[in-house]
Amino acid sequence: MTTLEILLTAVALSIDASVCSVIYGKKQSGSESRFRHAIAMAFTFGFFQFLMPLIGFIGGESIIGLIDEYDHWLAFILLTGVSINMLKEAFEGETQEAKHINFMILLSLGIATSIDALAVGFSLGLTTNPRILYASLIIGIVCFMISFGSFMAGQQLSRFRRLDRILNVLGAITLFLIGTKILYEHGVRLTSLF
Repeated sequence: MTTLEILLTAVALSIDASVCSVIYGKKQSGSESRFRHAIAMAFTFGFFQFLMPLIGFIGGESIIGLIDEYDHWLAFILLTGVSINMLKEAFEGETQEAKHINFMILLSLGIATSIDALAVGFSLGLTTNPRILYASLIIGIVCFMISFGSFMAGQQLSRFRRLDRILNVLGAITLFLIGTKILYEHGVRLTSLF
């Protein structure tokens, strides 16, 4: 892959992380907690986007074969869990002041938004000159930067306090739809579940 192809891949892989960053950035106020949470979230997303291509490359078909049947379900369940938590917050009327983003939420979002990067690592292993470490570093750095910027942009939405409940509900729906999209991309039809 050329550097341009790696950059474009990195941007594409960062889209889900960017959406999550905007949603959680909206919940932050206060410059100290905002910056700390922005770094934590961006680092988590960047780290997993860096790590997953390496795992996919090293593990190759054995790892892809083991998780291919249920990776989409894992992503869906993790994103749905976070969505339910956001809906609960929206209707309990919790204050939006400097919410702590706990480790389990970061871990869940980091894994759920980086599963596609595992397949990218596997596909890089099929090329003649994979430059996997270089590609993984670029992907991780780009995701970190996009996530950080998205978190800060989301924080600007926190100025509109009257919209908090609506934005929380929209954020929850968005995360659920991302999970549903992942299921759809893997050939799962929601009508077959009911």
